[in-house]
Amino acid sequence: MSELIHLLPPVPRWFKANLHTHTNISDGALTPQQAKDLYKGKGYSILAITDHNLMVDHSELSGEDFLMLTGGEFNINTETYLPSKGRHGKTYHLNMIAKDPHNVWQPFPMVRIREASVPYVAKSRPEAMSREYSVEAVNAIIARANEKGFLVTYNHPVWSMQEYPDYAGLEGLWSMEICNYGSVMEGHPEHNGGIYQTMLRLGKRICPVAADDMHSPDRAFAGAWCMVGAEKLEYDAVIRALERGDFYASTGPEIYSLTMEGPVVRITCSDARSVVLEVNGRRCKVAFPEGADGLLRQAEFDLSEWLSYEKENPDAFFRLTVNGPYGHYAATRGYWMND
Repeated sequence: MSELIHLLPPVPRWFKANLHTHTNISDGALTPQQAKDLYKGKGYSILAITDHNLMVDHSELSGEDFLMLTGGEFNINTETYLPSKGRHGKTYHLNMIAKDPHNVWQPFPMVRIREASVPYVAKSRPEAMSREYSVEAVNAIIARANEKGFLVTYNHPVWSMQEYPDYAGLEGLWSMEICNYGSVMEGHPEHNGGIYQTMLRLGKRICPVAADDMHSPDRAFAGAWCMVGAEKLEYDAVIRALERGDFYASTGPEIYSLTMEGPVVRITCSDARSVVLEVNGRRCKVAFPEGADGLLRQAEFDLSEWLSYEKENPDAFFRLTVNGPYGHYAATRGYWMND
């Protein structure tokens, strides 16, 4: 009898998380307390405040039923990136989430200071790393962030006007944004399943993150999130779950279970129009509804042929996307042959 493998953990509770948020410490409209209250009122349990170019510890806002993750978003711009003059060149934006809530290291000092950020700047521990716009310089920042104890996310490549040469050589990432809702609400097609698939095919064993990038609740709020399967709502437990990839990204649908037994992958989910299983090659599969209501709530995929074809390929992977009504979706990470 084949072993039953839980690709997503059968934990007693899943926690809804937004991992990309801005406050009035940088260019957001709300205070950190107001941002927490807003998300808590919408059913979230985890919030990472990632203000621009400043790492801030907001652990004083954590409680038994809500967890704040320490984070920051750091940018590396081309010389033509001058939003104040209406010119928008390419830029790298990297989110960093600290594995230790009190770790406020950052790769370089904050450039623009808002009054609300002044109390936090004195507590930061910046280095003076290069901000040259190049893959090499960005990789040095990612490597240093990993060394210093951070999970690094590659943010909104479409909004950043980036192309294959800008991201194909990135190394050391923990994740990339498969959906940035703030960018979507500005008119950018920031649904990055294709870019994520490309990154996996390049051997980047990274996770997909969906996030608001919330600056103001009237612009983008509660449109994209991650569901995290952790043993409990505590900092170390949540970080471990994120590191393992025990979460999925969503703009609406829920995934209730995801298992593999022998060559068969099974998923149960909320109402869906289809479930897609993508692999590293062309042997993808799609499950469609068979019932009268036109909705799918479970699907099964036999990977026997694919497994036999890819048995010697350590870079072979599969991942699933649940396509719900109204264009919403949920996406798993890639699962590798030698996981």
